[in-house]
Amino acid sequence: MAYDYLGLVNDVNRRLNEVELTSSNFGSAIGEYAMVKDAVNASIRYINQHEYGFPFNHDTETKTLTPGVVRYSIPTTAKHVDYSTARIKKDVNLGSFGNNLNFLDYKEYISKEYANQEDDIISTT
Repeated sequence: MAYDYLGLVNDVNRRLNEVELTSSNFGSAIGEYAMVKDAVNASIRYINQHEYGFPFNHDTETKTLTPGVVRYSIPTTAKHVDYSTARIKKDVNLGSFGNNLNFLDYKEYISKEYANQEDDIISTT
């Protein structure tokens, strides 16, 4: 069931056996009603900041990779990037196979000398 903020607050009020608020008295609510509004707000903030798996916190993005480009920016609207779900899409024309990308931490990146390979790449326009 889809809720708006008033609906969420009234759901809590019903559970507490309190009178439901209306759109006309919602803004001026005090006492327990104000506490319920604050609790619902705090819950929404917590979910948005910590629980990235919720459908309303999930988004996908597709990037077309360019040969010679080794770093790509993360969208400014991204809260979290789940690298375990990043994939390279199969493309018959390019001869690429679809597979998952593996997360590589900085120490492993340096130890495998990938940083040196970045320096050797010559970008062309």
